[in-house]
Amino acid sequence: MKMYERIRNYANAHGIKFNHIADKSGIERKRFYRMINGETTMSADEFEMIFIYGLSLETKNFFNEKFSLNENKINNSA
Repeated sequence: MKMYERIRNYANAHGIKFNHIADKSGIERKRFYRMINGETTMSADEFEMIFIYGLSLETKNFFNEKFSLNENKINNSA
């Protein structure tokens, strides 16, 4: 899964509006929407700003939650 898809899925699952993420991260809304739709790539700095400021997460927490969700799906289907 691409990073913009992970961000989009996380935001949707947690009821976080894209405008809120863009504003909190300091990324122009137009640019943010291009990134979240996969129309342009995000830089490492933008990635960090989205997680730390826009989502109030540390990147390791985002990935740990993602992997935990996948692990639960695997364990529940067995």
